[in-house]
Amino acid sequence: MKRILFIIAMLAFAFNAQAANEDWANFKRYEESNQEVKTWPQEKRKVVFMGNSITQNWVSRHGQFFTENGYVGRGISGQTTYQMVLRFYEDVISLHPKAVVINGGTNDIAQNNHVYVEERTFQNIVTMAQMAKAHGIKVILTSITPCDHYTWRKEITDVVEKIKSLNARIKEYAKKNKFQYVDYWTPMAKEDGSMRDGISDEGCHPNVAGYEIMEPLVQKAIKKVVK
Repeated sequence: MKRILFIIAMLAFAFNAQAANEDWANFKRYEESNQEVKTWPQEKRKVVFMGNSITQNWVSRHGQFFTENGYVGRGISGQTTYQMVLRFYEDVISLHPKAVVINGGTNDIAQNNHVYVEERTFQNIVTMAQMAKAHGIKVILTSITPCDHYTWRKEITDVVEKIKSLNARIKEYAKKNKFQYVDYWTPMAKEDGSMRDGISDEGCHPNVAGYEIMEPLVQKAIKKVVK
C-alpha cells in the first residue's frame, strides 16, 4: 500500500506544473455523478468500467448493457493511463463496487499527451489494479482493442506491434496475480492487427457490433468474481 501511495504522490507531483490551473485528470467529469452513484444500492453499481473513449462510447452507444447489469461507466475520451490512475480513487474506489474492469493504454501509444514508454504505461495499469485489490475490489484487466493506425496521429506507424506487446504484459501480469483477463483482441482483430470489418466505423473505436462482441467476453469474467 505504501508503494501505491508513493507512486500516486509522484505522479501528482510530476504533473503539477502542467495541471496547476487545469483539471488535467478531469475529476469534474464524474464529480456530480459519483455523489449520486454512492447513494445507489450496490446491485446498481456492482462493477465499474474504468477507461478512455472505448468505455465512454460503450455507455453512450449501448447504455442498456450498463443499466441492465448494474454497471457504471467511467471512461473519458482521449485519456491516457497517467490520467486514469490519478482519478482512480474518486471514480472507482470511492464508489465501492465489487469489481472493476480496467481498459487503457491505447491513448498512451497514440502519444495523446506524452511520449510513449511501455514500462510506465504498464506500471500505471499495475498501480490501478493494486489500488483496487487493496480496497477489496476484484480486478478484471482487459486487452487493448485492435487498431492498426491512429487517424489523429498518422506519424505513429508501429501501432500493432506496440499494442500486442502491451497486451502480452497485461495478460501475463493478470495470470501471475490471479486476476481475470479479458481478451478483446483475438475475436476483433484481423491477421494484420487491424479491426475486423463491420465492427468499427474508423478502425479503432468499436461500434455497437463491436461492443456486442465484447459484452459476453467481459460478462463471463465478471460472473467469475461477482456473485
